[in-house]
Amino acid sequence: MEHNNLTLEMDNGLINKILDDINMRYILLFLYIIRNDLLNDLKNQDLIESYERVLILDDIFKSNIVRFWKLDFIEIAIDLGLIKNIRSLYEFEQKDADFIVKLGEETVTIEGNTIMVPEETLFLMIKKKFNFLTKRNFNLALTRLKGVSCEKIGIIHPFIYKIGENDYALSNDLYFILDQFGNIYQAIKIEVTIEGFYQRFKKTQDKITEFIQIFDPVLNSKSIIKKINKAIEENKDIIKYLKDEKIKLSDKFELHKIDKSSEIYKEWNVILLQLLNSRFQIEKIEKNILKIKKYYSGKDKIFSYLEFIEKVSFNEDNIEDKIREVLLDLREEIIEIKNKILKLNKKELKLLNIDFERLIITSSED
Repeated sequence: MEHNNLTLEMDNGLINKILDDINMRYILLFLYIIRNDLLNDLKNQDLIESYERVLILDDIFKSNIVRFWKLDFIEIAIDLGLIKNIRSLYEFEQKDADFIVKLGEETVTIEGNTIMVPEETLFLMIKKKFNFLTKRNFNLALTRLKGVSCEKIGIIHPFIYKIGENDYALSNDLYFILDQFGNIYQAIKIEVTIEGFYQRFKKTQDKITEFIQIFDPVLNSKSIIKKINKAIEENKDIIKYLKDEKIKLSDKFELHKIDKSSEIYKEWNVILLQLLNSRFQIEKIEKNILKIKKYYSGKDKIFSYLEFIEKVSFNEDNIEDKIREVLLDLREEIIEIKNKILKLNKKELKLLNIDFERLIITSSED
């Protein structure tokens, strides 16, 4: 069988392998979304003409956008970041008619039957949704996608094409393959929701780690964290458990020398235990978030990305509902932890620890 073009039958493994790479995945999927969801695969001539009518204007006012573009087109353009100075449809709707809309020096253009996306526009579009993407990894991914080696025979499959100096277009072969799998835009939205949730979670986690560091850096070492978590699971006195396990702690944990009726000690002890327990809870939350991410990514992923798109598109096995329910439950848990942590601040904790160390000295003298 002659095999020159990319096909699902022959190249299913290769396509999934490429989509498993988070840097290459988003280049392909965002090029698809621009072509399919924004520009309707160039099937609607009125849409093309209305888009290009706006592009030729020297100054683009909100009134121009409203006149030429339909609401769903505007919403997708804003979501993708093509409109540089508007963050949401709601924000756009609040602007006056003479508000100047900025599309940037370069934007998506159409030549004949080809949709061309500038390199920097594509990078910023992905970066807006997935902040971990670096320019270096993006550039390496672009280079690789221009010529992917077929796993069956010794030919090259271009997943994307470079046009001119810095514009890119999705290969037709790949576009029609992806188009069979359902609503890619919806899959990306769900992934963005999960990733955004995870990044916000990490800020809370990092804040807890930062506060514990003030009490004693040794409490943030991996081996001691395991011991602390075990003590919490078994409902044991944490410091006593660490000492029973022969863990070397700093002198400030020689608590038998301290006046435990002191308000300084009481406050120090309560906050420390609150932080250690909050970290224990936050680590359990992280495990549940990572379980969700296993639907589509990681070494132990449950589905290939193409399968994930199908599952989400048709809500098979109620996957979308399950993800939403888990995130809502975890959100409530995180809010509860954050409300405790927000009452604390770095400066006050440092002062508390200075007072506590002074208490240790005076207690020793006594």
